[in-house]
Amino acid sequence: MRASAESEVMLSEDRRQVLGALARLPRRRREVLVLRYYLGLSEAEIAAVLGISAGTVKSTAARALAALARDLGEPS
Repeated sequence: MRASAESEVMLSEDRRQVLGALARLPRRRREVLVLRYYLGLSEAEIAAVLGISAGTVKSTAARALAALARDLGEPS
């Protein structure tokens, strides 16, 4: 079943907002989220790619997700 034109527009707007919020993140936070959620890398793989510890990957991802939620007006 195809989505309605209205729901397609709403989904497109949601994507635009998320991509805009992602672009406003500091570089390292953006890198961690892209590697994790767009490329599906594990914390260990991200740590190896970026040359940082797995703990830094975890804390950076948590801070980045919190910043995205704030920027997008999501409840915490």
